[in-house]
Amino acid sequence: MVQLWTEKYRPKKVAEVVGNQESVKAFVEWMKQWEMGKPSKKAALLYGPAGVGKTSLVLAYGREYGYDVVEVNASDWRNEEKMKAIVGESSQYATLDGYSKKIILVDEVDGIAGREDAGGISALRKIINETRVPIVMVANNPWDQKLAPIREQALMIEFKRLNKTAIVKRLKEICEKEGINVSEPLLSKLAERSEGDLRSAIMDLQTIAAGKTVLTEKDIEVLGERNRVREIFEALRYVFYAKSLRGARAALEGVELDPETLYTWILDNAPNQIPEIDELAEALDVLARADIYFARMNKLQMWRLMKYAIPLMTGGVSVPRKTPPKGFQKFTFPEKIRILQKYKNEREIRQSISMKISSKLHLSAYKANKEMLPYIGFIISQADNSRAKIAKYFEFTNEEIEYLKKAYGKGEKEEVLKITLESESQQPGKRTRKSRRA
Repeated sequence: MVQLWTEKYRPKKVAEVVGNQESVKAFVEWMKQWEMGKPSKKAALLYGPAGVGKTSLVLAYGREYGYDVVEVNASDWRNEEKMKAIVGESSQYATLDGYSKKIILVDEVDGIAGREDAGGISALRKIINETRVPIVMVANNPWDQKLAPIREQALMIEFKRLNKTAIVKRLKEICEKEGINVSEPLLSKLAERSEGDLRSAIMDLQTIAAGKTVLTEKDIEVLGERNRVREIFEALRYVFYAKSLRGARAALEGVELDPETLYTWILDNAPNQIPEIDELAEALDVLARADIYFARMNKLQMWRLMKYAIPLMTGGVSVPRKTPPKGFQKFTFPEKIRILQKYKNEREIRQSISMKISSKLHLSAYKANKEMLPYIGFIISQADNSRAKIAKYFEFTNEEIEYLKKAYGKGEKEEVLKITLESESQQPGKRTRKSRRA
């Protein structure tokens, strides 16, 4: 399996952590206080933008000095019961061998401050007071008011974006180890477009270096500007090429995309990325389970089910794979999203019409769209004498009238069916036939 360079070249020693040397020094000194039995604070909060080495520092320190790092993603454990069961228990006992040293790493601690928080913050605060082992929390933005209680208990260590020189140096080291001939100006461009995010720079380098030993200025042109689609492609690389659950879950870091949309990207790209039939069948089975959780979450408004869906659709797809891919396979734009974009204007008009029908007839928007709109559309498209009265009663605009005349006129049945199905797929709790068969 193709290994992500972000994991392959993750620092194994503290000295290998790139940049933020003052912050690294502060963390090491805090850990030395723990080893002496007199820590100034029982917890440390490492904060700053993504891709600057916060988590890597903790893992490197643990590996170098013989600590067992227990990783917990705080966004998955927002309630008090789960926080106590997972973090609280780990903070009180040694590891399985009975004598190994331990660090508890609580990643994405700012995710615990969401609206669904049900005692997670207060539980974490109590755990910090009672812990017998170092607790390290990691966050991109720790300034949410809900995090104030644990900020007061923790040693705050800020990490800043990495400078271009540091990123270029690290990229050059990776190229030397991979046997890739590359000019420093090209590495400098990669560093500039990463905006201080070493992880993004390394992923870009791996993308353009796939199957090559020499890189030129033309190779970097395929990356284009850093945009939303490019970030999605990076997320997909994490999902399909990761070797660990933590590596796969990193797909969601820094991507301004809701998990269900990312699920669609993963589902559509799975056949090309997983060529082995047995492994593809297993991946699709896992994605089907994730889809069930998304459906229940939307229908019942039970957002806590997200903590089951995300691991399934990320790590559940990559970790079980045994057969390495034959070279780098391009990612494709999902057909469902392409169709939705194509018919975006029609769907907006249809939604506006449905809302007006819903208001006048005292129906839900879903029933108005599915049950009443076809009849009203047919009447408007066929009956010239009553069109004006119906349009006036429902307060349809000229654009909406023209849409109904065209959509429900003779010979337009297939177009209506397509738009209707796409409209229904947007209703809360409704899933497409394709997603159900995942």
